[in-house]
Amino acid sequence: MRFRQSILYGALAVAVAVPSYLTDDGGGVVRVEPTGSYACRQDVAAPDPNVPKVHAAAIAQAPAGDILTVYYGGTSEGAPNQALYLSRLAVGKKTWSKPEVVFDEPGKADGNPVLWSDGKRLYLFFVTIEGHGWEQAPIRLITSDDGGRTWSEPASIRKEWGWMVGTNPIRMSNGEVLLPIYDEAESSSGFYVFSQDMSSWKAYPEEHTSWIKTARSSIQPTVVEVEPGRLVAYMRTGDGAIYKSESTDFARTWSAPVAEPIGNPNSRIAALKLDNGKLVLAYNPWVEHRSPMRVSLSPDKGRTWENSVDVEAQSGPQFTYPVLTQSGDGFIHLVYSYNRNNIRHVVFNESYLRDAVGLLSNWPEHTITEFKNGVRRNVVRQCSYTPSKGETE
Repeated sequence: MRFRQSILYGALAVAVAVPSYLTDDGGGVVRVEPTGSYACRQDVAAPDPNVPKVHAAAIAQAPAGDILTVYYGGTSEGAPNQALYLSRLAVGKKTWSKPEVVFDEPGKADGNPVLWSDGKRLYLFFVTIEGHGWEQAPIRLITSDDGGRTWSEPASIRKEWGWMVGTNPIRMSNGEVLLPIYDEAESSSGFYVFSQDMSSWKAYPEEHTSWIKTARSSIQPTVVEVEPGRLVAYMRTGDGAIYKSESTDFARTWSAPVAEPIGNPNSRIAALKLDNGKLVLAYNPWVEHRSPMRVSLSPDKGRTWENSVDVEAQSGPQFTYPVLTQSGDGFIHLVYSYNRNNIRHVVFNESYLRDAVGLLSNWPEHTITEFKNGVRRNVVRQCSYTPSKGETE
């Protein structure tokens, strides 16, 4: 397996001008053109002194087209005032809405939100600390049928403590929905498989001793289905590298984990299968630091990663806990924790990854950076991109 890196740090990128990927029809609606590279990075919201620590964002497109992100925030990780916050990048809008509390269990810390849409309903999985830490939390679920404006009362997915969520579900080709999970205390990875209508679920591998585990822990699996029934899970580990495991039976059994030639500083990663079958991976590539934030593209089901670009290149700040989704207009969305002071969003297309134009970090400033028409502008008033209505499932 080979891993070819092509990145630009700091220096001004020189690129050949290409036709604009985005055009505005005058009414604020952005249409997608067939050529050109595009990327834009902005904060979801300016840091709030009343919510000094935010982390572990989730992202999904609501059925009507809005892009939603949910994350947890409080005075510190695990604090009793920690709640789940939601912000919206609405259809026709270019900036995120002011975050609002979407769920708060009084006196307890809610965390690790996972947001997913089946095209009609939004599902928000999360955990609530009932003891003294993450290993003492049940898995819960709330749902919304109006695009995330109102939510159901919480239901229990697993009342027993110890198992956690944190990475995106996928609908497999057999119609079942796979939700990655992990055991916080045992540092091993497993998977819930839900029925097509989400009414029932079962954990796999069935024997807990058969869950995926490396020598120094493997947690927070992120999964793609590369062929019908064949799944690949990439895992955060304490072993200095991203490890992967494969299933050929829709997540019932998994192979022994093996190391990828990609470093991992015991930090969460994100994998996504695009509509065209290519894979995208977001991660911290070095063993020692949770920076830079790198995104790579694989044209061959993960055998090689041929295009890599750093959407954050500065050393010092931590850029962590990425999650990826693709919206109905074909754009790819990445959210991640920005030094745990804010949640940051990058929207880009596949052409941008092939051009490999890095985005300069701007810590501690909170400016917007955009790459468009072959030019990177490190300070712009707002992103050109706005979500459009379209198929989301």
